[in-house]
Amino acid sequence: MTISEESYKLAKEAHVANCTGGSVHEISVVCASLVSSHMLWTSLVQTKYIKEDSFITQFLIYVVPILSCLTFVADYAVWVTIGMGTIGFYLGREGEDEKKEKEKEESGPKSFLTVYRAGTMISTCIAILAVDFQVFPRRFAKVETFGTSLMDVGVGSFVFSSGIVASRAYLNDKKNESIIKSMMKSIRSAFPILVLGFARLVLTKGVNYQEHNSEYGLHWNFFFTLGFLPPFVTLVGTCRRFVSFSVLGMLVSVIYQVVLCHGLQDWILNAPRVGLVSANKEGICSFFGYLGIFLMGLECGLTIFQKDISSSKVSRWFGVQNKSDIQQLSVQLSMYSALMWILFGLWVDLYPGYYVSRRMANLPYVLWVIAFNLSLISALVVVEWRQRVKGRGPALLDAINTNGLFTFLLANILTGSINLSYRTIYANDITAMLINTIYMFIVTLVPWIMWRKYQLRIKF
Repeated sequence: MTISEESYKLAKEAHVANCTGGSVHEISVVCASLVSSHMLWTSLVQTKYIKEDSFITQFLIYVVPILSCLTFVADYAVWVTIGMGTIGFYLGREGEDEKKEKEKEESGPKSFLTVYRAGTMISTCIAILAVDFQVFPRRFAKVETFGTSLMDVGVGSFVFSSGIVASRAYLNDKKNESIIKSMMKSIRSAFPILVLGFARLVLTKGVNYQEHNSEYGLHWNFFFTLGFLPPFVTLVGTCRRFVSFSVLGMLVSVIYQVVLCHGLQDWILNAPRVGLVSANKEGICSFFGYLGIFLMGLECGLTIFQKDISSSKVSRWFGVQNKSDIQQLSVQLSMYSALMWILFGLWVDLYPGYYVSRRMANLPYVLWVIAFNLSLISALVVVEWRQRVKGRGPALLDAINTNGLFTFLLANILTGSINLSYRTIYANDITAMLINTIYMFIVTLVPWIMWRKYQLRIKF
């Protein structure tokens, strides 16, 4: 039976609509496969079973397991994670002598950040195409209104990791720089991303591309959210001389949640789309939740990049100021992570009627995203500490980080091209996995060649 283009478009929109999500535990287990992959890679490199500069090897260790856990082995992701972690731990014991020689060495580059940021990017790139195939479990797709899913936490993680990267600019912050000069800098950095947002808007409307209007609205997209963050962060950052970014982030999130509870939530969910603002109510309102996440990411970055971690209050409270920097960082991040999980648990228990909503980026969503990311980074820090990882980390992941936004843009272009040329929701599992594997091979190979062969970095 032949299906018209309009009927197929409606079928695609229905395919990603009304999803209810899955459990926080399963999402954490699936993403923990990144930690197990890193354990396996470091152990194999240190025991000299593999070459550390091999693209194929890193693709098989870092990309294929995540792709598998998000698709055809999703129901067995826990065993994939445990299996790789066990092999990595066992092999790591063979390299104990070499690691003891490095016991007193402090790593320069933060290789755990390389793995965290690139792992987040890889998961995001996989999901944005895989979600259009039946092989991708619906519980991983973005939730319609209330609930938790892997793609929901992925969006927030992208913003949180951006905040971590942006924090380095504040380490060398010029105290006497005027707000106008700072604002002009932030607008210049935001402009290319906003251009990408408008370009995506024009292209999707021009080719009648399927859209999920309740995600961001009729015209808004994620590039607009990313683009408006720098100037708003600059404005809010003027209060940094009085309070920390973490306090500012929580303050923004709490105030936004209070407004949600006093009518804004009902307006977002039920108001008709009669004007430009109401047509994009999800994107405009959720921006404040993402602003809170970005500010918390900035605070996390300042913790990671601080020059004298032993002088921090947390290290003194826990009596670890005489330990190595990586051990102190592990303790601090684990403590912050535990605090966020406690706050998240308390909210869910006390206010079940206001559950996690990526659509609105409400307070429980902010708490969950922060707790999740701090836990993931903490686990990677522990791996770096135990495995004594040197340098910038896996070369493939370093290449992806170097051209991160370009990689994300490339993934979006390829996703759109595949969707326009092939009816993805009717593909069988074998065809779906073949397409997604080739797609991810291209998405990771291009930045690898750009950086490893030509030392080419594209900045937006």
